Amino acid sequence: MTVLLSLVNLLPTLALLSAALTGVEQIPTALAHGPGARSPKDIYHRHLASRQQLVDNLAKKATSPNKKGLIRRQADGSKCRVRGESYTAPAAATTSAAAAASSAAAAAVPTNNAADQDTSAPASSAAATPAETSAAAPAASAAPAGSSGGSKNAGSKLGIAWPNGDWEQPGDPNYVGNYIGNKASWYYTWSPFAVGGADNEGLEYVPMLWGPGHVSDWYAQQPNWPGTVRNALFFNEPNQKGQCDVSAQDAVQYWMNDFLPLRAKGIRLGQAAPTNAPDGLVWIQDFIKACTGAGNSQADCSADFYPVHYYDTNVQRFQEYVINYHNAVGANLWVTEYACQDYNGGAQCSDQDTWNFHTTMAGWFEQQSYIERFSPFGVMKDMQGVNQANALMNPDGSITSLGGWYITTA
Repeated sequence: MTVLLSLVNLLPTLALLSAALTGVEQIPTALAHGPGARSPKDIYHRHLASRQQLVDNLAKKATSPNKKGLIRRQADGSKCRVRGESYTAPAAATTSAAAAASSAAAAAVPTNNAADQDTSAPASSAAATPAETSAAAPAASAAPAGSSGGSKNAGSKLGIAWPNGDWEQPGDPNYVGNYIGNKASWYYTWSPFAVGGADNEGLEYVPMLWGPGHVSDWYAQQPNWPGTVRNALFFNEPNQKGQCDVSAQDAVQYWMNDFLPLRAKGIRLGQAAPTNAPDGLVWIQDFIKACTGAGNSQADCSADFYPVHYYDTNVQRFQEYVINYHNAVGANLWVTEYACQDYNGGAQCSDQDTWNFHTTMAGWFEQQSYIERFSPFGVMKDMQGVNQANALMNPDGSITSLGGWYITTA
């Protein structure tokens, strides 16, 4: 009789256990066993370049959607045709990619009519170069003694703007190592999340505090940063709706409380990167006024270098913008996003226009001592509304001819 009563008492517990097991069986395979279950870091990267996929994922996970749209462009939504040319990096070690790519990239130069070529570049870019003003930069602008960041292509200015995460392995089409060649020396992810593959390849990692909504990730990821970190980036396009979108006055507290402390660790600080709209430089100037006006020192309010974004179709205007920006801030620059892209209702660049735009500007960047680094926009499958001709990665993950040129020749 006692045994029977015990079995009766166990029935409710067994029923609950059965229901729980049934629920587990009904978990979608993609969530229970797919890549999304690997880690929050991987989820962050997986959807960084695809706004809608990220929104859907966050909805499933019932998390706060504060990571959506990190690199969404201010486009009209139209998509240009995909350029069919591609450059395939060897599946072997990426250190041999440069030699194999040089001839392929040169052969893949578009052969449009000469009428399509951009002839707006000055005859001599050196003549347009202002006198060096690096002495005007803060005293802390020098890199930490005895350190150069990563070991790969040390000293090269070219970087990889990489929103694709750490999902692929050597030999995969869109593995980050395929995009290094003999030129790329550093990378950033529009976030404080490093990419293990890039770190293993020897690239220097540059973390970014994208905006106010990412402060918690900023602190959580710092212990995970590789030892290559020597520079950091502040807010992304704070003057643009849909991007960071924060006033210069409100940004001061984040700079002082969450960003400036890195300087004491020997990390150089890059100011926010505004768009090239007229209010972009104004935002930077307003920030300095607001920061010093709040009682902070000029040194604490000044960055060690100033990132620049530029989207337009004319080489000469691009160069003039960079020169004027440099003269206005009186410090060295990083050009961390740029593309041959019209946002003002005009015609988009042809393939040949785009090729000329990138090859001319990359060569010009190399000649300007005050431009420390540059990274073109386009190492991603989804160009976020930016003219597809700028892509360094095809939708299938393979390297475009432009991408091949950057990593071997730029």
